[in-house]
Amino acid sequence: MFGRFLKPRWQHTNPDIRLKAIEHLCASEEADILAKLARGDASTLVRAAATGKLTDFNLLDEIFNQDSAPTVREAASMRIMALLAGTTADAPPHDTRLRLVRLTGNAEVLAHIATHSPDEACQQAAIERLDNAPLLYTLALEGPSEPVRVAAAQQIRSLSDLKRLAREGRDKRVVRIARDAAKALQDQQQQQDAESARVIQLADRFEQHARRRVDALYGPRLEQLEQQWQASASVASPELATRVNEALNRCRAQLNELQEEHRRKALEETAAMERNAACKALYQLLGEACGETWENQLGEMRSALATQQRRWEGASLQAQASADEQDAFENLTAAFQAMLDLASAASENSEDPEKLQALALQWPAEYARPPSLEAILKATSQKPEKIIKSGKPNPHRGLLIALKRELDKGNLRHANRLWHKAEAIIAEGDAQPLKRELEKLSDRRAELQDWHRFAAEPKKLELCEKMDQLKDSTMDAPQLASAIQALHEEWRSLMSSDQDEDQALWDRFKAATDIAYEPCKAHFAEQDAQRKANLAKRIELCRQLEGFIENQDWSKADWEGVWQIRQQAPKDWQRHHPVRFTDARDAQKRFSAALSTLDEQITEHSKLAEQEREQLIRQAEQISLDGDDLRNAIAQAQEIQKKWRNTPWLPPSRHRPLQKQFRKVIDQVFKARDQQKDAYKAEQAQKQVQIAAQLSALEEALDADFSESNAATLRETLQALDEATDGRLPTSVNRQVQQLRRRAQERLARLGDWQRWHQLQEQVEALTPSDSTDESALMLAVAFEALAGVPSPEPERQRRLAWQLEALPSAMKQKGFAVMDEMARLLNTYDGAITVTERQRLLNALAVLEPGNA
Repeated sequence: MFGRFLKPRWQHTNPDIRLKAIEHLCASEEADILAKLARGDASTLVRAAATGKLTDFNLLDEIFNQDSAPTVREAASMRIMALLAGTTADAPPHDTRLRLVRLTGNAEVLAHIATHSPDEACQQAAIERLDNAPLLYTLALEGPSEPVRVAAAQQIRSLSDLKRLAREGRDKRVVRIARDAAKALQDQQQQQDAESARVIQLADRFEQHARRRVDALYGPRLEQLEQQWQASASVASPELATRVNEALNRCRAQLNELQEEHRRKALEETAAMERNAACKALYQLLGEACGETWENQLGEMRSALATQQRRWEGASLQAQASADEQDAFENLTAAFQAMLDLASAASENSEDPEKLQALALQWPAEYARPPSLEAILKATSQKPEKIIKSGKPNPHRGLLIALKRELDKGNLRHANRLWHKAEAIIAEGDAQPLKRELEKLSDRRAELQDWHRFAAEPKKLELCEKMDQLKDSTMDAPQLASAIQALHEEWRSLMSSDQDEDQALWDRFKAATDIAYEPCKAHFAEQDAQRKANLAKRIELCRQLEGFIENQDWSKADWEGVWQIRQQAPKDWQRHHPVRFTDARDAQKRFSAALSTLDEQITEHSKLAEQEREQLIRQAEQISLDGDDLRNAIAQAQEIQKKWRNTPWLPPSRHRPLQKQFRKVIDQVFKARDQQKDAYKAEQAQKQVQIAAQLSALEEALDADFSESNAATLRETLQALDEATDGRLPTSVNRQVQQLRRRAQERLARLGDWQRWHQLQEQVEALTPSDSTDESALMLAVAFEALAGVPSPEPERQRRLAWQLEALPSAMKQKGFAVMDEMARLLNTYDGAITVTERQRLLNALAVLEPGNA
C-alpha cells in the first residue's frame, strides 16, 4: 500500500519534482528514462528538460519534427546544435560529429556550428555547406582563426561582400582570396553580360528574319541563326527564349509555306505537262490517222483513247485542271469517240449506201474519212450514168457502185455485205438489171473468197490462240480488257460476212473471250460501284455547300472560314474520283454554281475590305514628316497600324500586295524616327569627343606649374567644360568631370597664396647682392629654412637652433601666425645685402612652400 510513496522522483505527479529529478539523471545510463520523459511527459517543461539531456540524434530529430510544443522543439534544436558543435561534455566523438555535419542540411545548425564550435575542423565543414552571406562575411572578417576566416572567404559569392572584404580583411590571404574571387566574379559577370547582349542581339535578328520576305537565302540564313541559338539557348532568359521560339515558329511557317507553294507549283506543272501530253497525243493520232486507220485499226484507236483518258485523269488527281482545260479535253475526247462511233457504224453498214452517205456527211471535214465513206461521197458527186439502155434510171446504182469498189479493193467483208443486200433485193421483186450485174461480178467475188480463205484463216487461228493465252493472263483488269478489245477489232477486220465460213472459228474465239473476260467483270463492277459511291459523295458535298450558303448570314460571316471552305471544297471534290462523266454532269453543274456563289460573296466582301485598307494606306501617306518633332507622326502611324490589324479579313492573294504597300509607307515614318535617333546619337558622340578634349586640356592645365596664366587657362577650360557638359552624361564620364573640376577649383582657391608666395620670391630676388656674408644674412637664411622645414647646412645648425629657441616661439605666439607672413615680415625688416649662396638658400626654402604644385 506504500508502493505509490516509493516511486522514483522522475515519476512523481508534481511536474516540478520531475523537473528537478531530471537534473540528477545520467544521459548515458538512464537514456531510456530520459527518452520516455521527452516523448510522453504531460509537462512541456519536463519534456524540454529531458530533451536537453538526450544524446540520440534520431530521437532528437523525431521530437523536433513531431512534438507540438515550440519550447520542446526549440530544446531539441538547441541540443542537436550543441552536440554537433561539441560544446557539451557528452558530445559525440570528433569523427562522428564531422561526419554528421557534412550530412546535415539544416542552415540554422550549420550557422551555430560555424559560430560556436570549438572544433576548427567542424567549423570548416559547416562553413563549406553554409549559404548565409552575412554570416560568411562576418566569419571571414572576425573568425576565431585564420583557417576559419579563409574557409569563409572561399564560400562568399557576393561581389559587394568580396569587395568589402578585400578592403577590410585583416589577413593577407583572405584579402587576396577576396580580391581574386571578386575579379573572377566581375569577369564572369562581364562575360554573362556580353553573352546576354549577344543573345538579345540574336533574338532581334530572329525577329527581323521573321519579318523578311522569303527568298532563296531565307532557309540557309535561318539554319545559321538556329545553329547560333543552339549554342546560346542555355544562357537565355525565359522571356528571350519565348521571343526566339515565336520568331522561329513564324520563320518555319513561312519557309514551310514557301516549300509547300513550290511543291504545289511543281505538282501543278507536272500535271499540266501530263495533261498537255495527253491532249497532244490525241491530236497527233487524229492528225496522223488516214482513212485505212479508221477502217482497219479501230481497236488500237480505242485503246489509245482509253490510255490518254486514264493519263488525263491521273494528272488531274495530282492537280485539278481548270474548267476551260477540262471542257477542252472533254470536247476532244467526245470528238474522238464520235469519230470512232462513225467509223464503227460505217464498218457495220458498209452495204447500205444511204447510211454510208449519212455517216459521210457527219464525218468532220478536216480529218480523213474511211475509204467506204470517201467513196460514197465521190460517187454521189459524179453525174448519173445510164445503166439501162432504155434510158430509165437504175434505182440500185449506188449499191452497184459500192459493190464494184469493194471488189476492186479486195475488201471481201464489205463486198459480201453489199452482195447479200443485193440478193435480198432481187428476191423481193423485179430487179433483173441488178441480177445481171451481180452475175457479171460473181467471178470476182469467187476469186476474193478463195484468197480470203487462204489468207484470213491462219490469222483467225492465230487470234484464237492469242485469246486462249489471255485466259490465264496475269494482267490487271484494264489492260486485259484493252487486249481483248484489240483482238476483237482484228477479228472484225478479217470477217467476210459469210457466217457459215466464220462460225466455227468464231465460236472458238467467242468461248475463249468469255473465259478471258471473266476477271474483268468483277473489276468493272467494283469500278462502277466506286464511281457510284464517289458520285454520291459529290452529291452530298453539293448538298452541304448549298446548305452552308443558304444558312449563312453574310453580314456576320467568318470570312476566313468561308475562304478556307472555298479552298478545300475543290480538293474534296477531286478526292471523290473517278466518276462516270455522263452521270456526274448534273452534280458538276451544282458544284460549280455553289462555288460561283461563294466566289461572288468573297469578292463582294473583299472589295469592302480592300477599300478600308486603301483608305488606311492613304491616311498613312498623308502623315507629315517635315516637322522636327516626330512624336506626333509616330503616334499617328501606331494608331493606323492598330486600325490595320483590326481590318476585316482578306484573301492572302489580295492582302499581300496591300500589306506590302502599307508596310512600305509605315516604314518611311519609322525610318524618319530612326534617322532622328541616329542624328541624336551622332550629336552625342560629337559631344563626347568635345568633352574628352576639354577633359584632356583640363588635365594638362592641372599638370602644369601654377601661375597667373595657368590660373586663367584653368578658368577658361572650366568654362568650356561646363558648356560642353550641358546635359546628362554617362556615370564614368560624369565622375571624371567632377573630380577634375574639384581639383581645378581647389587650385584656383589657392591663387591668393600663390600670389603672396610669388611676391616673396620677387622680394628675395630684389635684395642687394653682396660678395661678403654678414650675420644678419645668415640669420635670415636659417630663419627661412626653419619656417619652410628644410634642412640647413651643417655649419649653420647652431645658428638655426639659436633662432628657433629665441625668435620662433615669440613669432608663433602672434595671433594668426602664418609661415609666409612671417617670411614677409623678416624680409621687410631686413635692409642689408646678401650673397648669391644665401639668396639661393632663401629661394630653395620658398620653393618648398609654392602653392598649387604639391
